[in-house]
Parts: sequence; structure tokens; C-alpha cells
Amino acid sequence: MLNRMKEIRESSDKKQREVAEALGIKRSTYAVLENTYNIMPLKRLNDFANYFNVSLDYTLGLTDTKNYKNIKPDIDYDKIKYRLRLTRKMNNYTQSKLAKFLNTSPSVWCEYEKGRYLISTNFIYEFAKKFNVSVDWLLGKID
Repeated sequence: MLNRMKEIRESSDKKQREVAEALGIKRSTYAVLENTYNIMPLKRLNDFANYFNVSLDYTLGLTDTKNYKNIKPDIDYDKIKYRLRLTRKMNNYTQSKLAKFLNTSPSVWCEYEKGRYLISTNFIYEFAKKFNVSVDWLLGKID
């Protein structure tokens, strides 16, 4: 994953401390997340993207387009489960085949598609890359 968090922060002339305060975390925690954001939970990553008015796709390095027209600030949990399942099925993947690709269990993937758990940042990134879809779209931030 391309980590653009530092680039985004520095281009806005913000210090790590300022961003950490806006996200409600310690500066030291933010520093770790900025260098290894694949562990940053999606909710926190969404807060980061909203703070800087950039898309999650841009933040994750999936596009060079910084933002989308009519992007919503919030994650739509109902759309996530539907769009994950729709995308998987449109690409003729079973839950088992997808779970194997992501190196997880089919039961974990099933929980994501049922909306019982919010998908991890790493899994949604790999899913979006594999099927060439937008993370912002998967999360219901754009239509």
C-alpha cells in the first residue's frame, strides 16, 4: 500500500500533533499509524480523510484523484455488506475463494458480508485492488 498520509499532512502544513488532536489520539499513536496505516481502523482512516477533505481511495494510493464530487463524510454500514457481496458475486468468487485470496477464513468474510463486523483496512484495500473498485464506493461514501 502506498502511504500518502504523511504527504497529505505535510502538504497541508499540519504537524502530527495537530492531526492527532483532530483524530482524538496521542501524537505517538498517530506517528505509528502514519507510517503503517494498514493497521489504522477504517473509522479512524475515514476521520483522517474527512479532516483533509480527500478520498479514502486517494489516501490509500488507489487513485491520484484527491476527492470525488458529492462524497459523503460517513461510512454507510448497510451499503458495505451489500456492495462487498455484490462485487464478489459479479466477479464469480465464492466466499471461500475470496477468503483464501485474503488469507482469512470464509466465516470471517461471511461476517463482513452480513455487516456484523466492519471490514479491516487491509482487507478492503486488497479487495478494492483485486476487483478494481473504489473503497469510497464500497463504504457507501459515493454512489
